[in-house]
Amino acid sequence: MTGIDLSLRSTPARRRVALQTSRKIWLKIHLWLGLALGLFLSIIGITGSALVFFQAIDEALNPELRIVAPPPQGRAAWRPLEEIAAAARASIPANSHLGWCYWPQSDDEAFLFYYQVENGTSERPDTRHVFVDPYAAKVTGTRLWYSSGDVFGSSVVGFLFKLHYQLLVPGLGDTVVGVMAVLAFISTVTGVVLWWPRNGKWRNAFTMKWPARPERLNYDIHRLSGVFLLPVALAVLLSGLYFNLPDQFRAVVEAFSHLTKVEKYRSGPETPTYVSLDEALAIVARQFPEGRIYAVTMPKPGNGSYAVNQLFPIGWGLEGRRTIYIDQFRGDMLHVNDPLSGDGDGFMAWQWPLHSGYVLGWPGRIAVFVFGLSWPLVFVTGVIRWLQKRRARGVVEPRRT
Repeated sequence: MTGIDLSLRSTPARRRVALQTSRKIWLKIHLWLGLALGLFLSIIGITGSALVFFQAIDEALNPELRIVAPPPQGRAAWRPLEEIAAAARASIPANSHLGWCYWPQSDDEAFLFYYQVENGTSERPDTRHVFVDPYAAKVTGTRLWYSSGDVFGSSVVGFLFKLHYQLLVPGLGDTVVGVMAVLAFISTVTGVVLWWPRNGKWRNAFTMKWPARPERLNYDIHRLSGVFLLPVALAVLLSGLYFNLPDQFRAVVEAFSHLTKVEKYRSGPETPTYVSLDEALAIVARQFPEGRIYAVTMPKPGNGSYAVNQLFPIGWGLEGRRTIYIDQFRGDMLHVNDPLSGDGDGFMAWQWPLHSGYVLGWPGRIAVFVFGLSWPLVFVTGVIRWLQKRRARGVVEPRRT
């Protein structure tokens, strides 16, 4: 009878030992991932915060390129879109390839065309911008956005993009940053495990002790920065994988749902006439009048199709982005990639709004901005916490001896 009692009494003790052991393992994983990746994630976070507002930053740095003087009638005074696109084409070498075009989001913005231009010194093309005043269909200027041969030859915001998603290492850097996103996700999960209040005191778990010693204040800043921004962290890290490890991301999604290969939606058969840009957007506007154009990808030579990106209100303050593919010869709607479709294609369509914060409009963009800045904060407070513990162990161990 006594042996049974001892066995029962030892069960909670064994559970506590098991919990302490597992906590030490989680703590080691969290610590070493943080120390190894913290500096790089801080760089990615800070640049990501800036890029949330990259259009506004670029406009402030280059008003002569991006800002135009709108007439009183506003967009009603735009020149035909084909005329605007023709002005851009005429200012760039004939063998250049047009990638896409950012649509003006206010009356005083210029059209922004992305062109891939051969530079003669590198196998990879440069990316050049062409800006066009929509009211006069005249080019306000061109500039080098990405230099394929010189990372420091890019524009300021272009440089920030390269630093953000590939750490200035073309090709390999994309994969490395994607792997870092996976490890950052693991680090975030371990942080949640370590924060979780096993004693059930949830109020203490969400509050900062004040007044408190600097050591406790540093600890509270570290844990609460991660906890309060956890939903944003999961959304940004997951969508980051979509951008940096696209093939792997698609393979995982396809394990659960079919994904449409938009490459198969091609225009044709080819005819002597084609659908103009104005006509393609009129087709989109008739079908989806509630949306606003964010960007347009022009048809590739041959049987390519128009790809029109629309931002549209979903409700409850949410905003989605759909992509509509239009046949350049017949004007047929080939495919609509809609975030509300409820399938794998819809899930993929959520990734850009989540990563940019556009899904929640201005509040969402601010949340992503704050999250990016939290990475250096979490890294610095984590390093301070680690040094505090090392110093404390250095004091205690000599006393024991």
